[in-house]
Amino acid sequence: MAVRRPIVLAAVLAVLPLMAMSAEARTPEPLSAATVAAMTPERQGEVLEPLRVLADAVARVGRAGKADVYTQVEMAPDYRSVNVYLTDPDRRADFVEAVHQAAPKADTGLLTVRRAAKSRLALRKEIKALVDRRDLPFKIERANSAVDGSVIELGVNDTKAAEAYLARPAVVRQRAEAGATPVRVRHSPAMLPLASRWDDSSPFYAGAALGPVSASGRAACTSGIPAISTVDQRRWLVTSSHCYNVDDVVTTAGGTYIGRVRSELTDIDSAFIDVPSGRYTWDGTDAQGYVRYLNGTRNVAVGDFVCQLGYGSKVVCNIRTEQAGNASWVIDGITVFGSIGVPQNGGYVAQQGDSGGPVITVNNQDSRQLNGMVAVGFGCNNAEGYPLCSTAVGWIDVYDVFDRFSLTLAP
Repeated sequence: MAVRRPIVLAAVLAVLPLMAMSAEARTPEPLSAATVAAMTPERQGEVLEPLRVLADAVARVGRAGKADVYTQVEMAPDYRSVNVYLTDPDRRADFVEAVHQAAPKADTGLLTVRRAAKSRLALRKEIKALVDRRDLPFKIERANSAVDGSVIELGVNDTKAAEAYLARPAVVRQRAEAGATPVRVRHSPAMLPLASRWDDSSPFYAGAALGPVSASGRAACTSGIPAISTVDQRRWLVTSSHCYNVDDVVTTAGGTYIGRVRSELTDIDSAFIDVPSGRYTWDGTDAQGYVRYLNGTRNVAVGDFVCQLGYGSKVVCNIRTEQAGNASWVIDGITVFGSIGVPQNGGYVAQQGDSGGPVITVNNQDSRQLNGMVAVGFGCNNAEGYPLCSTAVGWIDVYDVFDRFSLTLAP
């Protein structure tokens, strides 16, 4: 099972409250993850909205002007505040001011700064160097960092081989000289790209089944992000690049022509189809489905709950985010970074045909907020070798796609 176990830190983290007022004096009773998971997605949206607004602003600031100190953002275990991890907590005032400038309505009084060992950028560099090594006597299925950047965790196919390799004197010496982050290993099931409503029409929406259809009747992938270029106003429909090659013709599962793949960015597993797209997503638990407006985009925080709308799974909610942008896996030899979540109450997520499908939060009864698109699942196969179900899902963050290809959500 691909559930990442919480990492227990040996040292107590330095907590730097941003306000003198006690949390008890300014917040309601604490909540547990189980309590939040028992809520409907709509109710989750109501309860978590202040935290989501704040966490999104924190992530935007951390990914941009404060990338040298930012590590990760998480919802606190009581679901009443937000923790941000910085390598230099003394810069908290400057960071908080930047968050306020980015989102004046965000309640920065709910934000607590905690000390981080290394920045997001430094950790990504280390993780990529590990994952890209071709001399390893084991396979890395996934890699991620602790939320405070103190540990890199590798999910591997052979823990004994991994531990023996990391214990080699030459490797120990090399890592010590480089000041490398400590590594711990655990077994991980194989990573499986999740290559699948059925016959969408122009303007094309997210969450629709893409062809060609396999002999067993499964759609190939799912449409993920309806977008428009900020450079020349061209419309695009984005899905997973492991589903198609550049110049491939993409159709609906029902056979309707959509367009050609004009470009790919394989390191964010994204294929860009030059076609009119609309700011909606297919939703619902049946094959016919219904559409919902996409009211915006947002970064997701560790601990937040999301839903996925891939065609194979239709709708799966109560997926608790375990890594927000700092996880990685390999698709066709390319290291890809993204986020990972697991079903809070167990069960399965991410079926065959879900690749490219939207990952969303429900912040309104009649609309959805886009977080990213499904890339991989970790878990089970059926006898035919198809990944029919997974115990964890990895997705590409929407802002990685937007920033790299100069896009914004389609109007």
